[in-house]
Amino acid sequence: MELICYGSSSRGNGYILKGESQTLLLEAGLPLSNVRKYISDFSQIKGCLISHRHCDHAKYMGDFMKAGIKCYANSDVWDNYSGSILNKGELSEPIKATEIGEFIVVPMYANHDVPCYAYLISHPEMGRLLFLTDSAGFGCTFEKLDHIMIECNWSEDCMAKAIEDGRTNSYVAKRSRDTHMSIDGMIDYVTSENLADSAKEVILLHLSHENSNQQQFIERTHNSLNKPIYVAENGLKLNLSI
Repeated sequence: MELICYGSSSRGNGYILKGESQTLLLEAGLPLSNVRKYISDFSQIKGCLISHRHCDHAKYMGDFMKAGIKCYANSDVWDNYSGSILNKGELSEPIKATEIGEFIVVPMYANHDVPCYAYLISHPEMGRLLFLTDSAGFGCTFEKLDHIMIECNWSEDCMAKAIEDGRTNSYVAKRSRDTHMSIDGMIDYVTSENLADSAKEVILLHLSHENSNQQQFIERTHNSLNKPIYVAENGLKLNLSI
């Protein structure tokens, strides 16, 4: 299974899980043209998971559905969506599994300022992957994860410097603290639940442009978890092996 990232920030989020014959998309926060760069046969796309209704995650879901891609999301996303839902996918209630092609998807509640889902995604070609973005905290634990994609949005020292320099205002700082996971929160969660014990790598999502430091975050996470660490950014390609 190949993971392809074509965006992971407040400017727009989009990821592709590309298998030998089936593909699953994660988020629709960037135009469909980004997907076309990597997937020529849309019949291989079994669906697209949307975490929540904010534009950087869901803005282009209407275009995805018009292209025949079935989108799966929580009820709040659909309640706030005004377009055609011809290709609306139905998710089972949280903590129950939904089959999307050969992908088995379990939605779980995340802690954001609007209803938000994290997803546990399983597939024979990659094992079990946790996808958790835009969450200030998370209460679920797992016996075995093969891959972790997790929010790592900000740090106190980076935010303090950004505030001092006038690059971040008090509203953005408070919202980040209340609704997005810091590097300290991410490391505390992963280590306290021993999530990385079986994981082959950890992929950091949604780093703030102003309130993070990519190299520092990679080094700190690697030192804490002793795993290969990657940052999701446009163009990242990674083999997710079993």
